[in-house]
Amino acid sequence: MGRPRPVFLLWDGDVFKPAPSFKAYCDREYTVGEVYPMMPVEERSQASHNHYFAAVAEGFANLSEENAKRFPTAEHLRHWVLVQCGYATETNYVLANAREARKLASDFRRKEPYAVMQIKENVLTVWEAESQSKGAMKKDRFEDSKRDVLDMIAAMARTTPAQLYKEGRRHGR
Repeated sequence: MGRPRPVFLLWDGDVFKPAPSFKAYCDREYTVGEVYPMMPVEERSQASHNHYFAAVAEGFANLSEENAKRFPTAEHLRHWVLVQCGYATETNYVLANAREARKLASDFRRKEPYAVMQIKENVLTVWEAESQSKGAMKKDRFEDSKRDVLDMIAAMARTTPAQLYKEGRRHGR
């Protein structure tokens, strides 16, 4: 089976049946007679998603001069702040020496431009921000990460979280 995707089901009073547009997918991906788990999924709001990215862009556009020099794009900023707020994976690479750690960091940067890296002697530590895509991050975690990220960006942009939220709403629709 490929990567599973949500299937919309219709309750007929006795059984759940796939909505007509999902029947071919279900015929391909599932075995008749097998039991599959099902649970309701609380959808993330597209408005909240759009607001978040608009607010990040607004914060990026208003960074202090010192912070603006550090981040070439709003995406670089967003990934860095996600890492700082703990929404990231951490991987440590122990190499033979510091030169090899620097070379691996350079190679890694080409592959993953948003990663946050640190070299201490012969150890390269790489933090990669969690994906905030709808498929990767559930609603509650997204809302928590949204709040944490926008709070930190607001501080970096010398504004208040409330003002950043307001501007994000104004530009996010």
